[in-house]
Amino acid sequence: MSKRTIQSYFSSSSASTPHTNESTSEPKKSRAEFCHSDLIGDPGKRKPIDDYQPEIRDQVRRAYALNGPTQPRDLVFPRKWMSGEFRSFQKTWFDEFDWLEYSEYKGAAYCLYCYLFFNSSKPEKFGSSVFAHQGYVNWKKAKDIFNKHNVCKTHVEARQKCEDFMNQRTNVGRKLVQVGKEEEKRYEIRLTTSLDVARFLIMQGDAFRGHDESSTSLNKGTFREMVDWYKDKVEIVKAAYEKGYKNCQMLSPYVQKDLTKACAEEVMSVIMDEIRGRKFSVLIDESRDVSIKEQIAVILRFVNDEGKVMERFLGLQHVESCTAIALKEALVRMLSSRKLSISMLRGQGYDGASNMRGEFNGVQKLIRDENTYAFYVHCFAHQLQLVVVSVSTSSADIADFFNYVPLIVNTVGASCMRKDVLLAKHHDVLLEKIENGEIMTGRGLNQESGLARPGDTRWGSHLKTLLRILVMWEAIIDVLEIVKKDSVKPACTGGALGLIGKMESFDFVFIMHLMIELLGMTDILSRALQRKDQDIVEAMHLITDVKDILQDIRENGWEPLLKKVKTFCEKNEIEVPDMDEEINIRGTSRRRKQKIASSDE
Repeated sequence: MSKRTIQSYFSSSSASTPHTNESTSEPKKSRAEFCHSDLIGDPGKRKPIDDYQPEIRDQVRRAYALNGPTQPRDLVFPRKWMSGEFRSFQKTWFDEFDWLEYSEYKGAAYCLYCYLFFNSSKPEKFGSSVFAHQGYVNWKKAKDIFNKHNVCKTHVEARQKCEDFMNQRTNVGRKLVQVGKEEEKRYEIRLTTSLDVARFLIMQGDAFRGHDESSTSLNKGTFREMVDWYKDKVEIVKAAYEKGYKNCQMLSPYVQKDLTKACAEEVMSVIMDEIRGRKFSVLIDESRDVSIKEQIAVILRFVNDEGKVMERFLGLQHVESCTAIALKEALVRMLSSRKLSISMLRGQGYDGASNMRGEFNGVQKLIRDENTYAFYVHCFAHQLQLVVVSVSTSSADIADFFNYVPLIVNTVGASCMRKDVLLAKHHDVLLEKIENGEIMTGRGLNQESGLARPGDTRWGSHLKTLLRILVMWEAIIDVLEIVKKDSVKPACTGGALGLIGKMESFDFVFIMHLMIELLGMTDILSRALQRKDQDIVEAMHLITDVKDILQDIRENGWEPLLKKVKTFCEKNEIEVPDMDEEINIRGTSRRRKQKIASSDE
């Protein structure tokens, strides 16, 4: 992590905000917070600095100053008819004027320093307010105006204020608190210690905070406990905390949060350096956090210098509405905060929701109105899942079958005792089969496993669940028998009894084998479609091959499937109906059937 970034995050906090070790009983006031995702890269869309709340205004200035001016060098600047000829903004001006910014939204030029520190109370010179707020658009005399603005008093003062603001040695808080070199060194040790602990916890994905972080607590949370462990192991760190200022221990929740943000920004800067100047695609999906707030997750997909397809997580963006316009604005705002232009977008990947893929008002259409090259592709794997779900649930028998599967899994795995009994029974069954020579032994075979719960959105999990039921069939029946026998409540007894009857029916066994075979093929295709190095030509060939296999099963797969089902039924003493006998249609009463037959006569 760069020293400049660390200094920028902690210049004001160390001098003005006391960081105490003791937790107080007084209620803490909620403070306004500024996140890097709130940055707006396009200067034409930014709100004035004075519109931010005073407590975060310096954070906003520092974040924009560190982010630097927005200079989209890869953008094709639009040409305008001026004074008898077409003129446009020139990207070579970025090399001559390091303060210059360009707004793709307004097609205008801005000054970063004037935006951050423009003093509206003083008389302006050479349109400082224009460069700070309105934007300059006259390209005929642009270079001359830029040169005049570069040396005008208003701009020079704003630039000097920015340099002084970013120079921590001239910070007002630092001047008020005079410290010696020894204390400054102790502060650096404390900061480095907190940073090392924060980086470790971030890599492990562990929580920082504890329920009670007071000095008398037996468990003050992972962050503070690791810092205490660090102090016990390293004598110089212990001395830095004991001899240093007690109101600057670098342990407060605010410091922990700022350290986490700093680490995240350093990682994001590496990702942005990797993608800068490249064409990219976006993958977006909606999600909710633990506080039930709607947000979108954005992933960037691009090709690196080695020709490999890379996917990088850009971040999460909270959205108050799931309309197409709100989602599109959230996406543009996220890209703009990282200085990524929507003109460089070449692909969009969303789910099949109407607000995302809508032909006339969806997110993909709104983006294509601005960039015709941002082609939309519905995820192949997601389309396959939708087809499997639609086709499977179109049959009443199969839909009813999948209603019973979660009941079996939940009943057998309702408690730790039942899970233990299930594993023990399955273990005994495996030993018996090994002794009888029915199964082979070897490395990786016959591993201990439990029932997997089917997921709501991924039907690949249904295949895993059905395979586990097939392998653990005898053990599941035994556990249900135990539940039926030992249950005190009649409701539990009846539930287990009904599940046993359902499982030991020919219909259940037949549908289970049929779905295992069908889902097995679609699962292989789904995994292939989700490969990063998969191209559309190969994907189309894979889809054609699977369709041919399914058609072959429809024409020639009945006899092998029926033979497999009969073998399973005979082995587990399940009655196999006579295929030549006429049976009543499932879901139709016998009396109604007789009435229909008599009316036909």
